[in-house]
Amino acid sequence: MHVRVIELMVAGVRRPREECLADPGITGTLSIGDIPIGTAEKRPLHAAQLWEQWGSAAKRPLLPPLFDVQVLRMTPRGLLLRGFQVDNADWPSSAQHAQEWWAVPIDKPDPA
Repeated sequence: MHVRVIELMVAGVRRPREECLADPGITGTLSIGDIPIGTAEKRPLHAAQLWEQWGSAAKRPLLPPLFDVQVLRMTPRGLLLRGFQVDNADWPSSAQHAQEWWAVPIDKPDPA
């Protein structure tokens, strides 16, 4: 599904409504499913990912995956997704933060 995603939180803290409304968001292809790498408990990770086409066959992520994703709301105007993202900014340490995405479906441009 081709969508425009607005992140509603920064480091687990909700952004002000006005800031979210002014955010142009990031446009890409949304997929929700299992990531086969799994965890120490030998279960796959359920995640939402936002991709863009890279070259003829590859995809590259536009945002960090949203793990343990839940669809909180689905309306004709969009999807509200909640989960957590892993922040590796202070590598080698990492942190997990709550995150919500507002995903607005958009028409994919026709190829010329």
